[in-house]
Amino acid sequence: MNRNIHPFAFLIFTLLFLGSCATSSDTVIVIQDGPRTGAVTDDLDETESFFELTVGLMDPVRNFDPLFAENLSTKKVLSLLYEGLFSFNSEGEIVPLLAQEVNISEDGLEYVITLNRDRFYHDSPAFTAGLGRRIHALDVKWAFERAARSGVPTAAADLLMGVLGFENYYLEQRMVYDPQERVLGEVTGIIVPNAETIVIQLIDEDPDFLRKLASPYLFIYPREALSSGRDGLSSRAVGTGLYTLSRISSERELILTRDNREHSRAGRELPQLNRILIRTFDSETALFQSFAREEIDWIPELGPELLLQVTDEDYTLLPSYREPYSLMNTGHSRVSAFYLSRSTPDEWLSGRIALLTSEDLTLRGSAYLQNSQLEISDEARPRERYFVPFTDNLVARSILNQLNTLLFLPESSLAFFDIRVPTRRTSIHTVTTDSFHQKMAPVTENYWLRMDTPVVGLFHPHVTGIRSGGAPWSLPVHYVRVNQRQQSSQ
Repeated sequence: MNRNIHPFAFLIFTLLFLGSCATSSDTVIVIQDGPRTGAVTDDLDETESFFELTVGLMDPVRNFDPLFAENLSTKKVLSLLYEGLFSFNSEGEIVPLLAQEVNISEDGLEYVITLNRDRFYHDSPAFTAGLGRRIHALDVKWAFERAARSGVPTAAADLLMGVLGFENYYLEQRMVYDPQERVLGEVTGIIVPNAETIVIQLIDEDPDFLRKLASPYLFIYPREALSSGRDGLSSRAVGTGLYTLSRISSERELILTRDNREHSRAGRELPQLNRILIRTFDSETALFQSFAREEIDWIPELGPELLLQVTDEDYTLLPSYREPYSLMNTGHSRVSAFYLSRSTPDEWLSGRIALLTSEDLTLRGSAYLQNSQLEISDEARPRERYFVPFTDNLVARSILNQLNTLLFLPESSLAFFDIRVPTRRTSIHTVTTDSFHQKMAPVTENYWLRMDTPVVGLFHPHVTGIRSGGAPWSLPVHYVRVNQRQQSSQ
């Protein structure tokens, strides 16, 4: 019996029922596998040109640790710096990335993944002599087990809860505060028999497991990156991606350069783009003005104001924008969910929310309201002000601004609090995810409003090869070309 990961013959994976494998030793701390070479080759000959793409993003990018990828813009950047075991092609089909092949047992409970060990980490001070080493199966085990530990968000752990022993390890790491009292040294269902093989055992069959392994939360990175520096991966990405983090010019600008090392070329075609300049902005207005001045080549995701400004209800460009610009609807969505924060909801606020309809919200996207169970009280009186935790999500901020007008004014008002998590003083809070993770690890269902906003991009005619990726965070740059004359004029 064979299971196909995708329809291409050279990527069909043979199913084998495998017996138990020996576990890796806990005493292995340093992976003894040095770099092949530290040489960087200049891939430009005398006739080849230098190509740069400038990308404008709507979210701030503050952290380069995959476990802390809190917004879609950050995930887009990390997808160029890191790789996971699997990824998606443009049709949304699962394909191997760091994995070379996978064998799945007949009962669907054991995945034996063979790594492509021709992948090397980027050169970094995290390594001896600064030279990036070859990937190792222990990297996968360590990165997945780190997702369970305290001090990191739970998004990655949510994807791995079906792995044998992961939940027990997660609960002990999070709830047994004294490390001396912990008894579990590893996740028993993640086994490393050798440098190129990782065995993952599940509690129950999960047809979506390979898709979960393609999440940016489960990108692979080396242990040295966390142990060698004060900030770890937060300000210094160490991955195997097509690009390296060259420079953080400012809080709102960073530069990615193509990894031109000779062994980085092994087995893969590098994109034409030599450098990608990432810029973020204070507002959608500033972003669009920069785009109109051709300082930005590509906006992969339009914010709520720009969607209303340049597209119609079918997400096609309005006539006045069709000649100068091109639009790409990726088919993916940003998901923004709204919750009542207080354990005992305010009667006045609940009554106002109960009267809300989806037609009241003037945003592009699909609104899902679950407010029919909220009671309306004619006797309730409002507080002077209601608070919501601060959020960078422009969709959530736009909706909250509308809610302030629709629900609160003139009797009260809604204001952002100076903290990003719900407290006893906050009445509404928001959670942001994307359409992929909404299927894999959905937001809790007790929201009273959920808005799914399409991920629609905008780019100039001098940029060609823009394609829709197979995931919301995809930035497929392999086929992107920038007109050289336009590039020179910039």
